[in-house]
Amino acid sequence: MITQVFRGPHSIYRRYQALLESLATSIGFAALVTLALISLDVYPYNWVLVIGFTIAILGIRWDPFAYILAVAVLLYPIYTINLYLAVLFLAISALGHRLFVHYLGATALVLATPLLAEYHLHWLVPILGGLWWGGMIGGWVGGLAAVWGKIIGGMVGLNIDWLLMAGQSLDIPVIATRFHGANSLETLLLIIEPFAGTSSFILYNLLQVAGWIVAGAFVGSLAGRKWVKYRTPWSVLVVTAGGGLIMLATHIALPYWLQEAVSETAVTVTQDPVAPLFSLIVVIIVGTTIYSLRESLDLPVAPKRTLQIIRRQRKAKKASKVQPFSLFKRGPKAQDSPRQNKQVDQTDIDSDLTPRRRPVRVPHHSELPEWEPPKDDQGLIMLEID
Repeated sequence: MITQVFRGPHSIYRRYQALLESLATSIGFAALVTLALISLDVYPYNWVLVIGFTIAILGIRWDPFAYILAVAVLLYPIYTINLYLAVLFLAISALGHRLFVHYLGATALVLATPLLAEYHLHWLVPILGGLWWGGMIGGWVGGLAAVWGKIIGGMVGLNIDWLLMAGQSLDIPVIATRFHGANSLETLLLIIEPFAGTSSFILYNLLQVAGWIVAGAFVGSLAGRKWVKYRTPWSVLVVTAGGGLIMLATHIALPYWLQEAVSETAVTVTQDPVAPLFSLIVVIIVGTTIYSLRESLDLPVAPKRTLQIIRRQRKAKKASKVQPFSLFKRGPKAQDSPRQNKQVDQTDIDSDLTPRRRPVRVPHHSELPEWEPPKDDQGLIMLEID
């Protein structure tokens, strides 16, 4: 009954699956560009809405044009902050445009990491990356998301430890204040300065990034296994829980090993791990729900059945059940085997679904005429050569 209720939406999704997926990707990418333009506060508000709507429309069928438009409209606000930041932004966008356009959904997910971290949802990035794009791409998504969050957090002036960045909102005007009037060397130093420190501090940040990579690669390597696809949603629950535990060990267990690299504020967070546990629960619930829903939508559409066929099948099921006085009734004849009775019942049930076909007799080999060679055959093969 449930499959028949959702048969209509499922059929629409299967028919327009590519269009709907590209629509969701383009809307997410356009929303991020719109939020960035609003935060930079350079273009008028009405122009920002028009630009975001245009990027969403172009992203449905023409991903490269949407990407080029997004880079072009973001280049000028960054240029107003610092020329060298604009040059770095343009260089990275140009060098990685093939990968960024091909994996536009993964690009939008990585760029949304600082925004998700404000609501303690940043652990979803490597987990969803592994579930959607496999082990290798999931590892890349996790690593780039961790590095991108640390870079943008350091540019704002926050501590780049993910324990402290979680729950913090990004004040974009601070970037304009810090980078305004800086030359090329000063711009590079302002970007690299948050990563500089003792050897333990550098190792701590590298291991945090490695934890994100391992979580995304682990989830992606298991998501394509047969036992995961055949036993959803419980198998997906196990996979997402495993990735979430890797993230939990990265953020909670790592500070106990490198205590000299952790600030006092981060130590208090590890003593009261409510936020990391909340992120773990969100990863398990959201990741399992989204991936199970996607696997269900990828299944074939349920066949259309009329009410008459459904009623006949229900009556057949009721008749097949054991009646209270069936022990006192005569059983089937001895010459009627149970296998034949089962076949007859099945044909009666499916008589409206498939027409009956009469068996066709195949002649026995003894009834076939014997082969005789043709009388005018001389046993020679004639070849005509020009």
